[in-house]
Amino acid sequence: MQFTDEQIINCALVSLKHLRVMYTYFTEEAGTPELFTKADQLMSEITQMQRVTYDLMIDQGFMTITPESSDKIQTAYDQLKNIVEEMN
Repeated sequence: MQFTDEQIINCALVSLKHLRVMYTYFTEEAGTPELFTKADQLMSEITQMQRVTYDLMIDQGFMTITPESSDKIQTAYDQLKNIVEEMN
């Protein structure tokens, strides 16, 4: 079985997302300031690689992005803000 470029890039994106979550946990639980700094740097690098991969998928036409109106964005923001305020 041969994989397409789209399947390979999608798999890379999923892997980067997983790595980012793992590094988030690692950074949060780092036992020393030095370890925190190093883990945070690595998480930033992975986040950047994830963004580059995401942009590549858009550029190659593997993913399409439809912009939302500012009203819809504001409504979603307000809803999330209310949820956060209720949690406090």
